[in-house]
Amino acid sequence: MLIVSNGHGEDAVGMALAAEIGSVAQLAAFPLAGAGAAYRGIPMLEPRRQLPSGGFGLRGSWRAIWADLRAGIVSLWLGQRARLRQLRGRHHLVVAIGDVYCLWMAARAGGPLVFIATAKSEYNEPHRWLERMLIRRHAAAVFTRDQATADALRRAGLPATYAGNPLMDTIGLTGTLVSPDANGPTVTILPGSRADAYTNLQPLLHLCAAVARRVQANFLCALASSIDVDRARTSVEAAGWQATGDLLKREGATVRLTRAFGDAVQAADVVVGLAGTANEQAAGLGKPVVTFAGPGSQITPHFVRLQKRLLGEALVTGQTWEDAANSVIRLLNDPKERAARGTAGRERMGGTGGVARIAETILALLRER
Repeated sequence: MLIVSNGHGEDAVGMALAAEIGSVAQLAAFPLAGAGAAYRGIPMLEPRRQLPSGGFGLRGSWRAIWADLRAGIVSLWLGQRARLRQLRGRHHLVVAIGDVYCLWMAARAGGPLVFIATAKSEYNEPHRWLERMLIRRHAAAVFTRDQATADALRRAGLPATYAGNPLMDTIGLTGTLVSPDANGPTVTILPGSRADAYTNLQPLLHLCAAVARRVQANFLCALASSIDVDRARTSVEAAGWQATGDLLKREGATVRLTRAFGDAVQAADVVVGLAGTANEQAAGLGKPVVTFAGPGSQITPHFVRLQKRLLGEALVTGQTWEDAANSVIRLLNDPKERAARGTAGRERMGGTGGVARIAETILALLRER
């Protein structure tokens, strides 16, 4: 079985599926966006490359597009398509995880194709007619991230099912105590999993310092596995912070770096994220999430609007990091608002168990082959 995915969150879903299926089937993974840091112990296909925009060049500025072009996005795309064509007919099943572009690319490998549509929801960005046409042409089975999207695709005559949101199965709660201080509320910042994360850290840390001047709070920063800690420290030192081990300090604020994403979010009273999937997962864990347009090519004003439509009242948006800091302080002082927004996030994101149910269908399809 070949797993094709295009994003850090999608790679994590692919790894979770592999854990369910790996004892039964021989697996390979092809992460189209980034190096595929979430995949462990599975052969990964080439070419792979971390682009400056993290795959969001077409949604960003001309500067982001030009940076991707200089980094070789055209040769990467041609190489990935050629590699998938070489694999045509070699797999009993292909699973595409992400958006319809991922599905279209995965179809180059031929064979029955399962599409796990994590990127779009009826809440924020319904699938357009061209996307529905490609789903109809290529996908033997479709799994959506929520019931509303499954219903909409079925009305269009597509074989869509909602088996649970697979993104909620990849949070990775370990029970690790990550809060630096038992006293006071905790704010967890999420800089994202793509190249933007290094520049996203700076406004997020400005926010932490602003909050710390007005509220006694703990601060955690959850770094994705795709982010280099040393490069992150260099970025924050350039912003005037002192980095010692896993602690960042400035102006009376102390922020602890951690790789334990799920535990850092679980410990939070409020989450501030310049992220895609990570913001959604935080909302699904019942945490109010604050966001604003970041300095990079992913978290643009348009992206923020789409995420607001997706998460509804779970997400608080601001124009700037200063706006976001005020929202954090308000939420820390209002437990009723935090609870209401947490409930909204759980409702929009759904519960766990989606990966296991999707794996059951995939195993049944493999047995038929």
